[in-house]
Amino acid sequence: MKRIFRALLMPALLLTTLVALISTPLFAHHGRGATYAKKEISLKGTVKEVLWRNPHIAIFLDVKDDSGKVTTWAIEHSNVSQLARLGYSKTTLRPGMEVTAVFNPGNKGEPIGLCQKIILADGKEIFLRDSLPEELQRGPKGVGKID
Repeated sequence: MKRIFRALLMPALLLTTLVALISTPLFAHHGRGATYAKKEISLKGTVKEVLWRNPHIAIFLDVKDDSGKVTTWAIEHSNVSQLARLGYSKTTLRPGMEVTAVFNPGNKGEPIGLCQKIILADGKEIFLRDSLPEELQRGPKGVGKID
């Protein structure tokens, strides 16, 4: 009986340890402090594409610099269900729309960001991160502060 118990216990213990080691990086996914800068920037551009999917929507914004060179910025926001509860949908932003994005840029100079809000051409502000429940806000104003 002891042999059977040991034969079952050892693989179960090994499997549990392995799962714990592998799953730890998965839980670290939402740590954004190493990805986005604390400062906020604003860029005017044209919506290229909006990926309305989980785990986070992505807004691709084409921004022209003074020389006319276009850079596509990938700006992350919250998940589909949270934004839908706030009244947004996959048609709120459409390709071709001229907008100003206010976001925390990538720490390493790459064209990525964490959306704080989008300002439409008529001045209306949408996708306001401050309108998310406090526990879901990220960036300098939210619980998941970037230090």
